[in-house]
Amino acid sequence: MRASGLILTIAMLLAVSCAVGANGPEDGVWGGGPMPSVLFLDLGGLNAAVTAAGYPRISEVLLTMGGASYGGRLSDGVRFGGTGSSGATISRDGERSARFGLETYGLMVEKIAANDAGLTIALGTVLGGGSLDLRLIDRFPDSFEDAVGAPYVASMTKCFYALQPYVAFEARPFRWITARFQLGFLWALTDRWAFEEVEFSGPPRTLTGLVASLTMRFGWHEKEDDDTPAEE
Repeated sequence: MRASGLILTIAMLLAVSCAVGANGPEDGVWGGGPMPSVLFLDLGGLNAAVTAAGYPRISEVLLTMGGASYGGRLSDGVRFGGTGSSGATISRDGERSARFGLETYGLMVEKIAANDAGLTIALGTVLGGGSLDLRLIDRFPDSFEDAVGAPYVASMTKCFYALQPYVAFEARPFRWITARFQLGFLWALTDRWAFEEVEFSGPPRTLTGLVASLTMRFGWHEKEDDDTPAEE
C-alpha cells in the first residue's frame, strides 16, 4: 500500500476506534481486524490492450489483504468506520509477464437492517479511492550492459475514486469477536496513467467488479437491553 493510502487508512481506523470506543460499551459495537477479500474484476479493455501487445492476459480474480475498523450505536442502527486493502496478480508467458496491482482505502457508512441474537445484517457503502499499478516485463536481460542498454520493463500507475455498496452478514460467537461476511459491488472512476513524469490515457476508464470479504472483528458488542449484570 502506498504511503499516502496507508497513512490515511491508519488515521481513519484510529479516529473511528477512539471516537466510538471512548463513549463506553453502552453505545453498541466497536473494534477492528483483518479483512481478506476476493475481487472479480472486469478488465476486458485492459486485457485487450495488453494481449494485443503480446503480453499474457491479466487474471480478473484478485486476492487482497487489509483491515477494517468500525463502530456505532445500536439504538439508531448506524455505524461508521474505515477500511484499506491491497493485492496483486502476476501472469507469465515465457519471459514476458504482466503484474497488476490494486490498493483501496475508504470510509464505511452502514445501516443495520436486521439484528437478533444470532445474526446481524447491515446495508452500507464504502466511499474512497485507491490506485492501480501495471508492470510489463518484455524479457530478461542477459547482462548489466544489456539491462541498461535496452528497455525491457514498463511500469505505470493510475489513481481512482471508488464507490462500493454492500450487504454484510455478522455472527458473534463471543461478545469480543465477530465473524463478518460482506458482499459488495465496486464501481470506480480512474484517472490517467502516470509513467514517471508523463501522463497518458489508457484502459480501464472505469473499474467494476464484485467484492467478497471476510472480516474477523475484535472488539466489544453490547446491546442496550443486555441482561449481563454490570460489574460493581
